[in-house]
Amino acid sequence: MATKEPTKALARFAAELTYERIPAEAVSRIKLCLLDTFGCGLFGSSLPWARIVADFARELGGAQESSVWGRDFKVSVSNAALANGTAVHSFEIDDLHKTSIVHPGSVVIAPALAVAEHIGGCNGKEFLASVVAGYEVAIRVGMSVGTSHLQRGFHPTGTNGTFGAAAAAGRLLHLGAETMTHALGIAGTQGAGLMAAQYSAMVKRMHAGRAAQSGVYGALLAKKGLTGITNILEADFGGYCQVMADESNMNLLTTGLGQDFETAVVGFKPYAAGGSTHTAHEAVKRIMKENSVSADGIDSITIRSTKATYLHTSWDYRPEGVTSAQMNMQYVVAVTALEGEVFIDQFTEEKINDPKIIEFSRKVKVVPDPELDKLGPDCRHAIIAEVKTKDGKVFSKQIETAKGSNKYPMSAEEVEKKFRILAGKVLGSERIEALADKVQNLESVSDVRELSAGLVPGL
Repeated sequence: MATKEPTKALARFAAELTYERIPAEAVSRIKLCLLDTFGCGLFGSSLPWARIVADFARELGGAQESSVWGRDFKVSVSNAALANGTAVHSFEIDDLHKTSIVHPGSVVIAPALAVAEHIGGCNGKEFLASVVAGYEVAIRVGMSVGTSHLQRGFHPTGTNGTFGAAAAAGRLLHLGAETMTHALGIAGTQGAGLMAAQYSAMVKRMHAGRAAQSGVYGALLAKKGLTGITNILEADFGGYCQVMADESNMNLLTTGLGQDFETAVVGFKPYAAGGSTHTAHEAVKRIMKENSVSADGIDSITIRSTKATYLHTSWDYRPEGVTSAQMNMQYVVAVTALEGEVFIDQFTEEKINDPKIIEFSRKVKVVPDPELDKLGPDCRHAIIAEVKTKDGKVFSKQIETAKGSNKYPMSAEEVEKKFRILAGKVLGSERIEALADKVQNLESVSDVRELSAGLVPGL
């Protein structure tokens, strides 16, 4: 049932959630989320933008409280959240709750582990409950402002994610419901992230890190007595939902809260590109395979999409950086047609500057289709791909949800394989298997600093 005071309701839920109240399917899913997030963060830690942020966090100095994943040093708890959240979101392959448009692992798991390492003594069940609390809060805030938030140009992970980070951090710090309300009110007012960053900037990756850091700030400051906006979500003037979206549904903040766990339907990304491009990748790949169409035989490709996907992914591709290529529909469709894959190797500096891919991208057109918008928010990624061959044939395929979503999920084995591939860029096989075993048996871990130790090479 919806409430007139959703901020306080979410805070109370986060403060009081226990491991025993979490459904088994949500526990299983959050363990996969942990594994996926660790793989993404370890791989991300080796990339230039994540290294810049991590080195910057180190240069800021301060107490050495929490580990930087994939590196051999510690920084302050809030700066560890910044560095590790950035690393997780560094290659567009972190987990995704499609309806809320939030990548929760980067903004919840990264700050949660930083806080748990800092305070010490946090067992596996307490950690799991804190992470699930953060996922639920971030996702519900994201659902409340929905696609309207994205269409206004905000990056939902950077904005909505602050609430999830504060909820997880606050739960670990044993904040009561009232103090947790202040933590959410402090974190949420720091929410930021503009989607213009998707065109050429490295800074898009840091949006997640800043959200993670803002949540830690919110929890720590609330614990010290700083007050926040206690009705931040529902305030009529200057409230989050009122400011951040042209259309919002505040009922989604609390309807089913504590009974329906959105954590259980978080999806995973099999492709290293913006989630809105995945359906087009699959449709074009299937059309080519089913009809024996080669890239050389293609005259043009038209992708009909929802308005949100069109605004989020479509512009004339130019090689302006890896972020731009990963978010661009024209590049993703071009590299799909030419190589049949959209993973790590398709987004190297050499590849994104390849004249052949750039030339092929000019054959790709994206058109918003109002009929697809009528399918609703769960089909935000719905597309119709039309491939026209040089001999005049036209092949069409509609896909409403891509692999990795809750409707077409990756198997646990597929997520684990992805984790091993990504983590293998930093850790050896023995370390990888030890980390996977700890995650799978997290309920029996007495201090989750064992997880932090497993994310640092050479220890």
